[in-house]
Amino acid sequence: MSGSDETKSALEAVTPAPSAPVAVKAIKTGQADDVDIAAQILADYAETMGSEGWTKEEEKKLMRKVDWRLIPILFVCATLSGLDKTAISAAAIYNIKGDLGLSGSQYSWVGSAPFFGGLVFMGPAAYCLQRMPVVTFFSLNVLCWGVLEMCMAACTSFAGLFVCRFLLGGFEALLIPAVTLVVSMWYRPEEQPKRNSIILNVIAPIINGFLAWVVGYHKGTFATWKVIFLLCGAFTTVWAAVVYFFLPSNPYEAKSFSAREKYIIIQRKASDNTGVETKKIKKEQIIEAFTDPKTWLIWVAIVALQVPNGGLTTFNTLIISGLGFKPLQTSLLAMPPGAMSTFSGLALSYLAATTRRYRTALVAGSILLPLLGALLCYNLPRTNLAGQLVGLYILYTYWAPYVTLVSVYQANIAGHTKKIVLYAWFYVAWATGNIIGPQTFRANQAPAYTGGTVAMIICYAIAIVAILGYGALCHAHNRRRAAAVESNTAADQDWLDITDLKNEGFKYTT
Repeated sequence: MSGSDETKSALEAVTPAPSAPVAVKAIKTGQADDVDIAAQILADYAETMGSEGWTKEEEKKLMRKVDWRLIPILFVCATLSGLDKTAISAAAIYNIKGDLGLSGSQYSWVGSAPFFGGLVFMGPAAYCLQRMPVVTFFSLNVLCWGVLEMCMAACTSFAGLFVCRFLLGGFEALLIPAVTLVVSMWYRPEEQPKRNSIILNVIAPIINGFLAWVVGYHKGTFATWKVIFLLCGAFTTVWAAVVYFFLPSNPYEAKSFSAREKYIIIQRKASDNTGVETKKIKKEQIIEAFTDPKTWLIWVAIVALQVPNGGLTTFNTLIISGLGFKPLQTSLLAMPPGAMSTFSGLALSYLAATTRRYRTALVAGSILLPLLGALLCYNLPRTNLAGQLVGLYILYTYWAPYVTLVSVYQANIAGHTKKIVLYAWFYVAWATGNIIGPQTFRANQAPAYTGGTVAMIICYAIAIVAILGYGALCHAHNRRRAAAVESNTAADQDWLDITDLKNEGFKYTT
């Protein structure tokens, strides 16, 4: 190909999708609540833009701008949320259990406390997420969980610590639904896995281990574990202001984007038929969400994948120190699991982004790796320190199937009320798994925690079955809808805020 041909190809215009005339008409006749907010952008700018397209280079430049506005802010939010939860494991090696008189299973209940809070707060949080500006409500939650993190340094008993952790989890409950919603607003399904894997990272154990190692050199009367909570909480409260002032709520309200940029963002998402946002609550979408069998298969899979997360987040430092390592050594050895989770999540998500047809098979297959880690920990003798550490580190690849599974249901749920409800419901699954996890690690089984290892093995097997079943149902839907998809029926229903089951032209990611 000649140089001039390459230049021509790079600048080739992209033809915009149809402007969903039915949705635009609804806006102009005063029925804006019934359709997606994207229709407002089309109604405002379609006539100005006309049939004018845009170049591939312009689109790439625009999406880089979107990435820089969204990804760093959400990345730090997710990291802080993970750090707030894992900080308890760093505090554990600096005698928080002794200072607060935590006995028996009390430490396990402290580990589960944030997820009980999440279960209680998730309903009201989901309602507010639907009715209020996403970023305003989200930033308020970030501020609250930062304040509660600092309050943990003032705790003197099990009851005080449990309450703080309970409320911390309540305000953090919004994180995963909000991130999932924001990513689905701005990106196509094939673009979502990579962004999810970066945002929903697991570098918190790395930072937690490093922080625990640094504060380990603190010599003074002020308890070391209190320093950890104060540092984490202080930074989180500052970050709440960054979220409020710099994170855009949705493409329509994004002040730093021009009318043309908003139009391109909306039009390029038209093909996935999942919508952007609407403030009207639709009861029929709620009913559909809970009567769809696919909902329950995903729910079971998330619970099964989060049982190991709940246990390992709370007990990883105790597992490592139980192998005979000192506090400073434990802090350093607790860092590689975070790297394993993060890098495995990135690798699988980038691989999953190459296909929408075999994504569930990839997710199910990837669970075999943490399953191998659990089997190594269960079968190898405790005296085999290298083998036990390798098994533990391999276990942490469990995050890869979870974060990639998020991109599957992101791509497969349409209808704004249905999305809000299910993103919240899948958080309930996430919280349930994390509540169960610490309870499988019994104090009387320390330091081997055999019950926790057996629970992980069982849960991985359940997750594989549930995810493959979900993929099979999606395949069946696509086969039945092949003719409608081929005829581009979905294009006529863009931005009407209808669900994936009602839209005969909707094609599922499988």
